[in-house]
Amino acid sequence: MKSLEVQQPGLAWVQRTFNLEPQWTVEPDPQVIEQTIQSLLPSRTIQVTFLAEGALSKIYDVKIDNEVFVMRVLLPVDPYYKTMSEVSTVDWVSRTANLPVPRVITYQSSGKNPIGFEWIIMTKMPGRPLKELWRSLSFSAKISLVEEFAAYSSCLFRSQLQGIGNLYRTASTLNDSGLPEASWPAGSPACSNRSPLSEKEHMPAGLPDVGRIVSMHFFWGSHILQDVYRGPFTSSSDWITSRLSLSEKDCQSVLDNLPSSDLETDDEDDADDARRTLEIIGKLKPLLPSFFPPNGDNSETSVLVHDDLSSRNILVHDNGELAAILDWECVSALPSWNACYYPAFLKGPPRNLKPDLRRYELEASGEASDLYWEHLGEYEVTLLRDVFIDRMKSLEPGWVEIFHKSQRQRAKRFRHCSAKLR
Repeated sequence: MKSLEVQQPGLAWVQRTFNLEPQWTVEPDPQVIEQTIQSLLPSRTIQVTFLAEGALSKIYDVKIDNEVFVMRVLLPVDPYYKTMSEVSTVDWVSRTANLPVPRVITYQSSGKNPIGFEWIIMTKMPGRPLKELWRSLSFSAKISLVEEFAAYSSCLFRSQLQGIGNLYRTASTLNDSGLPEASWPAGSPACSNRSPLSEKEHMPAGLPDVGRIVSMHFFWGSHILQDVYRGPFTSSSDWITSRLSLSEKDCQSVLDNLPSSDLETDDEDDADDARRTLEIIGKLKPLLPSFFPPNGDNSETSVLVHDDLSSRNILVHDNGELAAILDWECVSALPSWNACYYPAFLKGPPRNLKPDLRRYELEASGEASDLYWEHLGEYEVTLLRDVFIDRMKSLEPGWVEIFHKSQRQRAKRFRHCSAKLR
């Protein structure tokens, strides 16, 4: 099986009980981080404090004189491309959809620096995670928030792109002349309204370049090393074919690495699962052209999709007004049939009857139980999904048409595949 050479210093993949997880083999040194920023701003007072750890990054508060910024030090899961795509995406979204997103102050898209990892410094956004405030917000505030997300979705839908992949300012290939060193733009740190990126660094007017895809399925574990096409994809069929190829290679790897001696029960189960999955993939591939007919020489239209608009990544003020949308890493331009769907915080099981508090046990403190709040949340989200669709009908009827058509096609394709796979 042919593999690519990708340098990922500081990263190891560890198999847990149920899944594969990335792990830091080298901890970023806060003192080196401080020295790096100090070298960009020698006359400023710098203070770096560890804030949190995400799935793919470590997050620090960076205090520069009296202003606080956020620095994310990034695991090299998809070196260069993940950083460059995130920087480009945030820039484009802030100017296209007029969303409250962090402004990129400066960044380093190569791990060959004193910190040892790629990094991004952004403005620190106000607000608290929606998850923390959900229970205390009025339902009318939640309706207003959902309507605001409908406006955002309609704006991105109107700004359709060409091809499937991630956004870049320029063609998404590594430059042999080397990567630019980080610098602190003139006028920053300052909470000004202008973008800290220079005019040369802004994406040019018009459609951005859709290039190589950056998504978890394409870089998780050994996937980054596999020799598969990573885009830009001209069609849904090409995109899904590459995804299936990665799954195929996973299954083949399981079979190739089975013990030569008698198999344990778990090994037998893994082998059976791998063979069955390979059989399913083999039957699915010939069906793709009928599900996704070729579009000639034209690239399929796509829409930028933030597929993790969860209540953790949405910051709101105490009154429920939207303050910021975070986590723009791995945000791709995807086909419209995939893009036209509810934001993540509106997904969940349907609940059509409002829960009656009298039917739930109270906590020892006399407060409502977590189960009650969970069911109330499901009920409210069920209502809010209708609010979202109704608002989209008035803002962008074409989005709603694709949404309903995609639901029907998913059901039809599921039935068709089920019949073929028997």
